Amino acid sequence: MDDTILLFEDEGYRSLLPLTYTRTAADIRCGIFTLRERLHARFGQQPAAIPREYLADALGAGRWPLRLLSRNVPIMLVNSRLLDIACLELLTNAPIGTVIVSDDNNTGDGQGTLVAARLSPALASAIFVDIINQQGQRALAELQRFGHTIAHRPRMLNFMWDIVEANAECITNDVSLLNPTTFIPAHHHPDAAMWHMQAPERIFVHPNAHIESPVALDAREGPIVIGAARIEPFSLIQGPVAIHDGSLISGARVRAGTTIGPVCRIGGEIEATVVQAFSNKHHDGFFGHSYLGEWVNIGAMTTTSDLKNTYGSIRVTVEGYGQVDSGRLKLGCFLADHVKLGIGVHLNGGSVVGTGANIFGVHFAPKTIPPFTWGGERFREYQIDRMIAVARKVMARRKETMNEAQADVLRHVFQMTRSERDSM
Repeated sequence: MDDTILLFEDEGYRSLLPLTYTRTAADIRCGIFTLRERLHARFGQQPAAIPREYLADALGAGRWPLRLLSRNVPIMLVNSRLLDIACLELLTNAPIGTVIVSDDNNTGDGQGTLVAARLSPALASAIFVDIINQQGQRALAELQRFGHTIAHRPRMLNFMWDIVEANAECITNDVSLLNPTTFIPAHHHPDAAMWHMQAPERIFVHPNAHIESPVALDAREGPIVIGAARIEPFSLIQGPVAIHDGSLISGARVRAGTTIGPVCRIGGEIEATVVQAFSNKHHDGFFGHSYLGEWVNIGAMTTTSDLKNTYGSIRVTVEGYGQVDSGRLKLGCFLADHVKLGIGVHLNGGSVVGTGANIFGVHFAPKTIPPFTWGGERFREYQIDRMIAVARKVMARRKETMNEAQADVLRHVFQMTRSERDSM
């Protein structure tokens, strides 16, 4: 495809906070890939992006990609909350000004959501001020004056629990986008004879995957994709599951609907959960129907509930909405980046723990914990310089370095969220 792909965020990123404080919605992992990675795998090009201003330096992106406007190449504008990229085929060779709109949104204004559009650089420039300020509704109103609208309802991220809800299906769909030179059918791996496999035709592994028997890989309910990871003995993996490069599965039960991002350590039991990257749940304890961001560390025997005793639907605190009924019978917790949970912490279903929180010495944690909160029996503000110093130590253990742009993002989020901690 010759069109330049340009990712944008609209108002909806706020309903994904605190998960989107430190990344764009396009960089949330759901399925095997993030949206940015999924588009690269499908169209063979790295998408450009218009991030929020305070994220631009950390993402290595300019705020205003003027170079795109100077080229005589159509722009495919894509909403960063999009999960189902099949709808983008509607824009292939479509007339300039074609706009995909969904009326299945959380704005409540009845106007619909701008999903994607095929624009000329001149038409794109007419809405860039709106797009750069995450004003998708204003951009849509302007485009509808000039273009042709296609009504469609692709799957999108509207609330945090949509990540969990969509993950199993996205894993299954993403298998078709795997590079066949990177992932081979399991039975072609030299150690395959040592593994106990169910439905081996649905198991795909990296040639450098290190899988130690005895291990059980059960793909009867969905595919299993294992990158250059290490699976230790006595692990059980039930698809659909994706495990990325550099991760360690330490005798764990990894159940259906789970994605383990790069360089994670997983033990105990985990089900229908997305772990973004560089996070540890290495010890016994259960996490189900949950999302863990980057650089999260979970202490031994820390566990989340994902089902009420009453079997009622679970409510979640959502930025700008207050308490929202998720409509889900099973839902665990949502942990933003750099969260640390000590040993034996119990989390109720629908718990949300904000960026940089360090929680310990408490049996049942509060259901909603503001970013940069420290403590357990008594909570106080986690001083940002101390939090960053700890984060640098943690990252160094994985041979990663926090640069100043990344540290500035945390400082910015700290200031943005100060009012959330004032009531502690």
